[in-house]
Amino acid sequence: MKVRVLVAAALAAGIALGTSGCNLIQPQATLKQYSASDGVNVTLGNVALRNLVIISNDGKTGNLVFGAVNTEAPVALHVEYKSGSKVADGHVVIPFSTQSTLFGTDGHTKVIVEGINTEPGSLLEVAFTVGSKTVTSLIPVLTSEQPEYKGLNPSAVLTVTTH
Repeated sequence: MKVRVLVAAALAAGIALGTSGCNLIQPQATLKQYSASDGVNVTLGNVALRNLVIISNDGKTGNLVFGAVNTEAPVALHVEYKSGSKVADGHVVIPFSTQSTLFGTDGHTKVIVEGINTEPGSLLEVAFTVGSKTVTSLIPVLTSEQPEYKGLNPSAVLTVTTH
């Protein structure tokens, strides 16, 4: 009788180990942080920029669309990128808010970037600066032909200058 119990226990342990053994050597995908949308995320101290994406139908002028959360006093966000042989830069003020402030969408401040010379479907290298912190990231350039970006193509309001 004791042999039966030992065999049953060994069999149960073998089945449990065999069916869950992958988890012992395989990394858990749920522990990896990633951007769950088309855009990318950038964090500069207390300022979190989320789902950064540039909407451009012609690859020359784009609308930088993103959400920002700033847990301290209002700050200026400087945006820099190469426009041909020149460096283009501009800034927007990120207000204090524990909730996301939207940029680039209807009814919100638009950040229009000119001379990006980046075809839709490509990436544009953009440097973001708040205070003394700078982070450079590759931002996807997409078109407004996708339903979720309808109406977000650039308008005539320009907030980024070239020098």
